[in-house]
Amino acid sequence: MSNSTPQSGAVGHIPLRLAFCSIAVFASTGMHMPYWPVWLADHGISPAGIGALVAMGYFTRLFAGPAFTYLADILGDRRAPFIWLSVVHFFGLIAFWFADGFWAIAVITIVETGAWSPLIPLKESLTMGWVVARGYDYGRIRLWGSISFIVMSLAGGFLLSPFGTDAILIGLILLTVVLIISGITLPADPRGGAPGKRPKVSMSAVGALLRTPGFIFFLIASSAVMASHAVYYAFGTLNWQALGYSNGFIGALWAMGVVAEILLFAFSAKFISRLSPPVLILIGASAAVVRWTWVAFDPHWSILIALQCGHALTFGAAHLGVMHYIARAVPVELAATAQGIYAAFGGGVVMGLVMLASGGIYAELGAMAYLPMAGLGLIGLAAGVLLRRNWHANQI
Repeated sequence: MSNSTPQSGAVGHIPLRLAFCSIAVFASTGMHMPYWPVWLADHGISPAGIGALVAMGYFTRLFAGPAFTYLADILGDRRAPFIWLSVVHFFGLIAFWFADGFWAIAVITIVETGAWSPLIPLKESLTMGWVVARGYDYGRIRLWGSISFIVMSLAGGFLLSPFGTDAILIGLILLTVVLIISGITLPADPRGGAPGKRPKVSMSAVGALLRTPGFIFFLIASSAVMASHAVYYAFGTLNWQALGYSNGFIGALWAMGVVAEILLFAFSAKFISRLSPPVLILIGASAAVVRWTWVAFDPHWSILIALQCGHALTFGAAHLGVMHYIARAVPVELAATAQGIYAAFGGGVVMGLVMLASGGIYAELGAMAYLPMAGLGLIGLAAGVLLRRNWHANQI
């Protein structure tokens, strides 16, 4: 199997170039997610203000993601929008350096988040386009993103102590330079062809997609499973500290979850052809029910380690199911749009609402807050069963 096409340029090695982009995207995420609230607090933003800025990010994602991925499908080109949005993201980060006060930061946040939010859907859609076109191993490409997330999360902690929060902003700016370079080196969109020969993309086609029962069940099932991680992401460390675990052990627990996810991605090709995307999502939903129910009752540390390795199922298997569902069930001309809709609905609306509710739930219930997350797993399980019954590859 050749690793280059006339469209891909002379560099070739398409999986390596896709993996490089995955590294760049998730390296930025690994530094931003844990430490950006620290930067905001250090620049005079109150806890309520930080919450409002995070909410603005979710709200912006709801509109920007589908809008720019739809534009990419109209253009038949996912690489060019990725590059230009990365450039806007770069200048948005530079603008933070000069921002003073909540409202200045808020305006920049809307622009910067609007540029950032379509990048992952565009990258994933382009990657899956090549996976389908050439049979590449998506898991082997995606695992490098998880590795870079871990590395930059650790690096951010080392930078923060001696250099302060501005080191985080400088680090993000430098990582965005790498992001732009990765976009430039991306292979061309495998859909290719002259604009007049490509299938036309219209809002009516998007509307038809949104009315398809299978796609509706897909959105519900996948979003419920992913949102079931909300309490873990927001309060996992605080809960383990309250239970008396050391910071070192807690850090190891977080690492174990991501390492298990990486291992699943590394060997996913061995079973991805045997399991349909709905089955993968069902595996994730079932594991979420078991994992969050057990975590709620303060299991022994040895059981907790095993449950952390279950992240390979609750996130990893479900994520593989999501990527392969969109690639195999959605028309190729709507692939980026479908990724944008999934990111906006699952990562924006549903995760945002569950995150918002999780604070009060955890304050009231403590570790028992994981039980409603298990309930989300049950919702995902029910929707996943309906999804499997409506599963027809290439028939949306």
